[in-house]
Amino acid sequence: MNRGRDRRQVKLDSQQHYKELEESHDAKASEKFHTPAYQSYSVEDYLKKMGVDITKGVDAGGAETGRKQC
Repeated sequence: MNRGRDRRQVKLDSQQHYKELEESHDAKASEKFHTPAYQSYSVEDYLKKMGVDITKGVDAGGAETGRKQC
């Protein structure tokens, strides 16, 4: 029984359809789609944004100083 179009023809039609979609895209929309959703920041950038001077050095602030912990 022939049901009309075979799988090969359906696949070719599908590929042609997607090819047409890719060729007819808007450049501005493509640029918006490929930009990151958020901007990444390093720890240094965040500290600068908060007004912390990172050039002074680091204070241990309760961190391990080489003493044995009880």
